[in-house]
Amino acid sequence: RFVKIDKKLYGSIPGVTDRQYYTNSFHVPVYYEISAADKIKTEGPFHALCNAGSISYVEMDGDLTKNVEAFEKVILYMRDCGVGYGSINHPVDRCPVCNYVGIIGDVCPRCGRKDGEGVSIERLRKLGVGCICTG
Repeated sequence: RFVKIDKKLYGSIPGVTDRQYYTNSFHVPVYYEISAADKIKTEGPFHALCNAGSISYVEMDGDLTKNVEAFEKVILYMRDCGVGYGSINHPVDRCPVCNYVGIIGDVCPRCGRKDGEGVSIERLRKLGVGCICTG
């Protein structure tokens, strides 16, 4: 809503009023191409300035249960960069036939069912694992 109002008042400003919405808080905008480490490093210092709550989150494309060491490194890096509360989003799929839960490509690794045969595989792409990183 606010972008539409501002565009009407100030015209089209590249990178500002040419978007559908404003990014709230101090988050790096979701459409920026940035590594998880750079996002954490950029947002971390702002946590100390927010006394009414803050969160930083990163997107991971793998199954975190298969790489606990990488998961721990991200959490520790959040802590080291001053992130007070962090979240890691990662994908989780579920096969509706055999109830396998994990990352599923085109074929379920448990029952061999192909995506698109009957009921589609459920694909959750924003499962957050939160942590308080300061201490």
